[in-house]
Amino acid sequence: MPKLIVGNRAIECSLVIFDKDGTLVDFRTVDLALAKARRKSVERIVGKDVADFWEKAVGIDTKSGKFDYHGPLATLPSRDEILASATAFYLKGHTWEDAKNLAERAYAEADKSMEPPYGARLLKGVEKALKKLKEYGFKLAIASTDARSRTMVSFKILKVDRLFDVFVGPEDVANGKPAPDMILEILKRTDCRAQDAVMVGDSLQDIRMGRNAEVRACIGVLTGITARADLEGSADVVIDSIARIDVS
Repeated sequence: MPKLIVGNRAIECSLVIFDKDGTLVDFRTVDLALAKARRKSVERIVGKDVADFWEKAVGIDTKSGKFDYHGPLATLPSRDEILASATAFYLKGHTWEDAKNLAERAYAEADKSMEPPYGARLLKGVEKALKKLKEYGFKLAIASTDARSRTMVSFKILKVDRLFDVFVGPEDVANGKPAPDMILEILKRTDCRAQDAVMVGDSLQDIRMGRNAEVRACIGVLTGITARADLEGSADVVIDSIARIDVS
C-alpha cells in the first residue's frame, strides 16, 4: 500500500478524500461568483430591500466582496442555506410558505444563470499533486458541500475530473458535514475501509467529518478559512497546501 508523506509523517492508505473549496479550489472566487448570482436573482424576485437583508442573513457583502466565512453562504449546503434565506424573506413580510417557495426559486434561477466552471480556479500546485497521487495508485474522492453536478462540471473544465474515482455532494447523503455520511458513501462506492482512508480539508467541519467516520488520519490545509491554531487542535497534521503532500 502506498504512503502519503505529510510533514514529518508517513501515512499508509489507499484512498484520499478531499474537500473542494479552500482545499483544491480558491474558495474566494467560487463563493463570490455564487453570491453575486444569488444576489441578482433574489433582488429580481423579491426586490432590493429584501436582497440587502438577504446579504446580511447569509453573511456576504457583494459590493465589497467581504464574507463571513463562518456564515451560512460559506459553510452550508444549498438546501440549508435556502432555509436561512427563506427566514430572511419571512422576516421581511412574506408568509413562511411563500418565503420558502421564493427562496427555492431564487436559488434555482441563480444556479441556472451561472456558467461553468462557476468561478472555480485550482490552487497552485494542486494539479501536480493530484496527478502524482494517481500515478502512485491512490484512489481519489471529493466530499463537498457544493452540488455534485456543479463540482463535476467544474473539474471537467479544469481538466482534473478523470483523476477522481468518486464525487459526493449534499444530494447524495441524508446529513452534511460534520456527519460522516459523505465519507461513508465514498467508502461504499470505492470498496475501501475507513482505516485505509485519509480526509483532507481546510475547515474544522472537514476534520470533524473525518473523525466521525473514523478514517486513518485527518490532514488540515491552510489555503481556506481556518487558522493554523484551530486546525492544529483537531487535525493529525497541518500543511500549507496540497502542494506539500508527497508520496512513497
